[in-house]
Amino acid sequence: MEAFIAALAEGHDDLPPRIRTVTHSTKSNNDLVRIHAHFLSFRAGQPTVEEFVNLLSFKLVPFCLHRKYISAVQGDWATLTPGKIQQSAIQLNQKAIDLFKRAHKKTNRNGEFGELIAYLLIESVLKAPQFVAKMSLKTSPQMPVHGSDGIHISYDERAEELRLYWGESKCYSSVKAAIKNAVTSVADNLEHQKMSHELFLVEQYFDQADFPEKFKKAILSFLNPYDENYNKRTDVSVVLIVFDFAVYAKIKSLKPNEVEQKFVSELCTALKLYADQFDKLLKKHDVKQHNMEVFFLPLPSVDQMRSLFQDKIGWTP
Repeated sequence: MEAFIAALAEGHDDLPPRIRTVTHSTKSNNDLVRIHAHFLSFRAGQPTVEEFVNLLSFKLVPFCLHRKYISAVQGDWATLTPGKIQQSAIQLNQKAIDLFKRAHKKTNRNGEFGELIAYLLIESVLKAPQFVAKMSLKTSPQMPVHGSDGIHISYDERAEELRLYWGESKCYSSVKAAIKNAVTSVADNLEHQKMSHELFLVEQYFDQADFPEKFKKAILSFLNPYDENYNKRTDVSVVLIVFDFAVYAKIKSLKPNEVEQKFVSELCTALKLYADQFDKLLKKHDVKQHNMEVFFLPLPSVDQMRSLFQDKIGWTP
């Protein structure tokens, strides 16, 4: 089961050329909190913002649509002509775009890209595939709009441990505001009633994840409070902090081959301050004994990327 689940998170080998991983020594005071940092790759000394936005638009289908639905559509391609396959692929992509826009308008989110980036990082870095495509649920009038941005899953065969990841993204010009709102959301989501709702979604929409029947019973046992496996489940909050980073303005005067090294150095220094802010807020909200993966992604301008992404998907207010 471990190998099957991990394989579902593959297919993002196009991400590393667009987004870099920072090697750093920053740690949270809480051993259950891990700090990650990433940045957009540079070309000729400039951050490749538009290229990254293009990549995000390519990922809307697996992010927005249930895996079972995608598999059913692609399964028909074996009997279609190349022209019909192309038409079907375009229709699939348009369905995902339309769903994304409808869900965001319903939830009053302004065509936000953060949850899509969080989805990519959870799959590519944590190797945890999306289990429930919540975007398709947010358009339902019967579905309460609250809880995490996404639900992912992984399994450790040796420890016999199932991990459920609850994604949460915050995109603000101010990193301080993004951190504050992220911690507040995590604390809010940890309330028993909301966590129960998230677990209900996993049970209710299990079949849409397109898992073999032989794994279904095993996974559901980790959600059953009257099964021993329930005690081996770990819930993990994944937080993505996207923010404006002033260092981008500083490095404009540098030679292209000096930019990345200077940028990474500045980001590593800033990470220590961000981690400290995060720890203080966790303490304030009394969030402890809870596993967290925290990702920081600095941008030249959150507003600029939001506008580029909105234009790419044809967003209209």
